[in-house]
Amino acid sequence: MRKFLFVLCTLYIVPLSLSSAPKLVYNGDTLAWNTEFTRRQCGTLDISKNIIEVSGIACSRVTPGYIWMQSDERSNYIIATDSKGAERACKLKLNKTIRWDWEDLSGGVYEGKNYLFIGAFGDNDETDGNYSVIYLEEPAIDPLNAPEITLTPGNIKFVYPDGKKHNCEALMYDNRDRMIYIITKVYYNVCQVFRLPFRLDYGTEEQTLEYICDLGVRSDLGYSEKNQPYKGFHLVTGADISPDGKYILIKNHNNIVATYSWILYWEREDGESVADALKRQPQPLKCYSYEWQGEAICWLDDYTFYTTSDADDGNPPIYIYRRPYPEGIEDVTSSPEEQNRLVMIDHTMYIRSADALYSLDGRKVK
Repeated sequence: MRKFLFVLCTLYIVPLSLSSAPKLVYNGDTLAWNTEFTRRQCGTLDISKNIIEVSGIACSRVTPGYIWMQSDERSNYIIATDSKGAERACKLKLNKTIRWDWEDLSGGVYEGKNYLFIGAFGDNDETDGNYSVIYLEEPAIDPLNAPEITLTPGNIKFVYPDGKKHNCEALMYDNRDRMIYIITKVYYNVCQVFRLPFRLDYGTEEQTLEYICDLGVRSDLGYSEKNQPYKGFHLVTGADISPDGKYILIKNHNNIVATYSWILYWEREDGESVADALKRQPQPLKCYSYEWQGEAICWLDDYTFYTTSDADDGNPPIYIYRRPYPEGIEDVTSSPEEQNRLVMIDHTMYIRSADALYSLDGRKVK
């Protein structure tokens, strides 16, 4: 009997195969699966040399080829490693007393400078109420000469517009509107999206977030013991917006029932706000497979992003997701690891070859 129960439980939590992908309902309508992306493991994070419980990642824009990582277990520094995850390239210590429980990491451009944003807003029991976004100008990474850097970050304290306390694990920054977006993590119910303009002059005064939308009302991407769908896309743990602001990723995870873990993808239209984009139907990524404690996600460019896990019972894998570049771009970027070919100029990401500069959609710029 015990063996039968073990087999039954094992079958129950194995992620659904691609051939048996279910029909998913979001905002009352059936979703179309995204089949453009493929997924493979590109590395394994060696936690003995790096950091444990990674809950947020962001691709470096100052030194392409590296990924910044933040932990919700060690909340006074972040580290950088390459996509293979074996060796630490940089340790960034923050020399200011900052709130515990960091949950997400994002990168962005403001007034011509690259910044990193840390979401210090985890509150599982919804009893703390002391929330902030930590920010710092991203330094260059020199793994040979500067493995450790100490910086004093900025800190934006905030409260929610309803006056209540919320648990949160997802943060993203939009280079188009220079806005920070924060998404609550709700168990078995609707998660909410809030925003705050990024500025350098907030000081110590608490700022009030602006509510913009719920995620997936009348949806069946949740799970209940009574086998009834919940009202929304629940348990959001990570999010990111592509450098040009065109694409949005939001992921969740459910460690009780693995088949209720997804990455949702939105393509933002020209002139469309993030709020309006998120009110439209997303596409779940068909290539995604469940990650235990899978919380971290970040875009490299419009065609590539990474995920990893904050599991603390071993060295978590790092996954790369890619869809085909437009015709001609593959000749410029011979492999996803050659990130030194990506450059940021005037808030825009380009692909650099030996003799030309290309936009991410394949157009030769100069």
